[in-house]
Amino acid sequence: MDPHLARRFGQFHGVARLKELRSGGIREAALRRAVEAGEVERHRHGLYALPTADPRFVHARSTRSLLTCVSAADVYGLWVLVPPGPDARPHLLRATGADRPGAVIHRERRVPPHPTAPVAGLADVVLHALRCLPELEALVIAECAVTQKGVPLGFLRGLLTGPRNGRARAVLDLVDGGADSLLETIARTLLRRAGFHVEAQVWIEGIGRVDLLVEGWIIVELDGRTHEERVQRGKDRVRDRQAQLRGLVTLRYGYADVVHRSWVLVEEVSRILGGRPLPPGPNPTGFGLRGAGAAGASEGDTPSDAR
Repeated sequence: MDPHLARRFGQFHGVARLKELRSGGIREAALRRAVEAGEVERHRHGLYALPTADPRFVHARSTRSLLTCVSAADVYGLWVLVPPGPDARPHLLRATGADRPGAVIHRERRVPPHPTAPVAGLADVVLHALRCLPELEALVIAECAVTQKGVPLGFLRGLLTGPRNGRARAVLDLVDGGADSLLETIARTLLRRAGFHVEAQVWIEGIGRVDLLVEGWIIVELDGRTHEERVQRGKDRVRDRQAQLRGLVTLRYGYADVVHRSWVLVEEVSRILGGRPLPPGPNPTGFGLRGAGAAGASEGDTPSDAR
C-alpha cells in the first residue's frame, strides 16, 4: 500500500471517510487502486476501511455513532469484568437519530469524544456504564477510571445529579482508591457486602504490602499471572510464613476463584472468623453477574439515559 495512504488510515484507526482522506492529501486515484488491490475496503456512505480495522470501529462509523459503555472500555484500558462476546449487542452513543436495531443506545453526551477513534469520551463511557451495567460490572469500570486513569470521583458525581441517577451514585459510593486490580475491587466489595471490615493495600511490617486485610488479621491475596512464575511463588511462600509467624492467616485466590466462585471466598473468610452464618444459595454476596460472553442490557432493557 502507498505509505502516505497507510499513514492517513492509521491516524483514523483504520477507518476513514473520503473527505478525511482527501483533507490529508490522498488522491482518489490512489484510493481506487488500493480498493482494486484489496488493500482497502469500501463501505457505504463514502466510508473506507483497512481489512484489518476493528469491526467495532467500522460499525460505529458506518452508523455515525460512537462506541461507549462496555463496548468502549477496553479502548481506554479500563477493567472489564464480563468482556463482550462476538455476538454481543454493541453499546452506541447517538445523541440524535433513530435507534439502531441490535444495539444498546445511549443518548447523553457530556464530554468531547475520542479525538480520532469513533469512541465516546472517557467520562461518558464511565457514566454510561454506571447507568447501564449490573452493579459490580459498572463498579470495576468506574474504579479503574478513578484510580488508574485519573478521572476525578467528584467530577463523575457532579454529572450524576437528580433522582434517576441514584443507582449510579450508589455504585460510585463503593469506589475505593486503594484497589490495584480488578480482582481486588471485586473481592473487597464482596467481602464488605458480606459485612466484614476490609482494608485495601495495607503495609505490614516484615511482610510488605498485602492486597486486602480482613478484620485486621486475615490477609487475602489476589494472585494474577505473575504469581504463577517460580520466583514469585517462592517470594509468596516466604511472605505467607512471615504472616503465620505474626499470627496472621493468608488466603490466596486466583481469577477463577474471584470471578466465577466468589461465594467460596466469602464463605472461607467467614469460617475462619468463627463460622459467621451467610445466606443460603450459590451467591450470598448480593451481586448478580451476567453470563460469560454477555454484553450490555438484555433484550428489551434500555439504559436509563436512553429514556
